[in-house]
Amino acid sequence: MRDLFWPILILLIIAVVLRSELFFAMLYLIVGLQLAARLWQRRGTRGLTWRRELPANAFPGERIPVSIELHNHSLLPLPWISIHESLPPALHSPPMIREVISLGAGERHTLNYTLMAQRRGYYRIGPLALQTGDVLGIGEQSLAGEAPGELTIYPPLPPLADLGLPASLPFGTLAAQRRLFSDPARPAGVRPYEPADGIRRIDWKSTARAGTPQVRRHQPAIALETLVALAFTREEYGGRFAYDVMERSLTAAASILAHLAAQRQPIGLCSSGRDPAHESTNVRLPVASGRSHLMLALGILGRLDVGNGQPLTDQLSEASAGLGWGSTIVVITGQRSEELIGDLLVLRRRGLNIALILAEPQAEELALPRRHGIPAYGIWRDGHPRLVE
Repeated sequence: MRDLFWPILILLIIAVVLRSELFFAMLYLIVGLQLAARLWQRRGTRGLTWRRELPANAFPGERIPVSIELHNHSLLPLPWISIHESLPPALHSPPMIREVISLGAGERHTLNYTLMAQRRGYYRIGPLALQTGDVLGIGEQSLAGEAPGELTIYPPLPPLADLGLPASLPFGTLAAQRRLFSDPARPAGVRPYEPADGIRRIDWKSTARAGTPQVRRHQPAIALETLVALAFTREEYGGRFAYDVMERSLTAAASILAHLAAQRQPIGLCSSGRDPAHESTNVRLPVASGRSHLMLALGILGRLDVGNGQPLTDQLSEASAGLGWGSTIVVITGQRSEELIGDLLVLRRRGLNIALILAEPQAEELALPRRHGIPAYGIWRDGHPRLVE
């Protein structure tokens, strides 16, 4: 009633002063129409529901379909509904979706649009704002829209050679080379017989079916693990291009994890960065194997933001506490100091293998860890491998 308060008041005064039935009739008509419109709007919006369908994750370069579905459950049509969806500029241009629709009684409407996964990151889609009004266009009502959706874009996974890393690294060695014992209680299929195999390992049923000698395979009883440790604070990377260098380091961590997971190696992750989805610093993911575990690690790297907590070297000892003897730690950092080498040597004395990857290194910066027996490699922000001896 507040929208037409002054017109109704003036009309009431005129009707009372003039004692005119016409003005009283006009007054009753306007008040009745507004009351009916308000009741219509209230009943209609109570029966309106909406939801957004959005995948939680995507790889770079993918097209991400998003749909917003509105359903009018009431028996009254809604004359107009304004839809406004806010979007991150990195995923959509323009950074918003606007549409005005009408919904009949029991009618559904689906609004579809597409996002482009151009750069890894953690994005919030929305919030969705809805607005509707009565048939007279007098009153408007804003509705509590859908809460922001969460979308994680995974980091790119270039081959290790594209990062300037050798195809055969001193970590994540194949099972036949690094796993010393096999467990007869864990069969893993058969393979053709080789002269070095003992006759006790021949599977006679498989041999009869194949027509050639077949040997039983078993899963290893000892699985050596690899922990990828990524430095991700501004203090651990210097220079004007720190952001580009940090992104390249993160891409290297993702590619190494994917490479090891493809070899069915147990992998883990720790970082000095921050996970905005959980508001946690000093991120850690325990060592495990399997594709689902790899996707968890890639999700963390996709969301990872610059940290402001303790540096990576301060948490390496605790993060590696559960690793078995002979496991590997791959340290990726932009830090160059003798203190770093000292911390890594302490871990090596615990029976752990260490591999060091430095961002934008000079020849002498790689020579220092190599003199102490630590394999060291370099990566560069422009993506062009360099041979640094």
